[in-house]
Amino acid sequence: MKIYVDGSYNESLNLAGYAFAVVENEEIKFAQKEAMILRNGNSVTAELIGVIKALEYCQNQGIQEVTIIHDYNEIPMFAFSYRKTKNPSINSYVRKLREMRETIKVSFLKVKAHTDDRFNNYVDELSRKSIEEFLERLLKNKNNSKHSSENR
Repeated sequence: MKIYVDGSYNESLNLAGYAFAVVENEEIKFAQKEAMILRNGNSVTAELIGVIKALEYCQNQGIQEVTIIHDYNEIPMFAFSYRKTKNPSINSYVRKLREMRETIKVSFLKVKAHTDDRFNNYVDELSRKSIEEFLERLLKNKNNSKHSSENR
């Protein structure tokens, strides 16, 4: 099983987005994206969230072995404890990743970002799109709230 992952972070808005896509026989079988407000986050955190969400998907589907395909070279370093960070936000996600590795056999494959790897480009686009859609929902909700308070 191969799962492509990516994450995006908008620092000025404190928004993180991630996406992952399950790929079998050069076909996307499942994809997921989401964005969230994440204060003191960064692109590393967004990438880690993407990996964790992909592994949660594996757990829920009973998948016991997976190759995570990513474009951020530190992911396996964190997962196998070769790299440490002093950032408490990142550390909590790294701990979760290491815990999940105990129940799922995970291998990692790095691909170069923004090249002609169509699945990596796909999850990159999805992760950015998740942030855009999140902002659109926020603005829509804000406008709806404004209109309903004006009608009172």
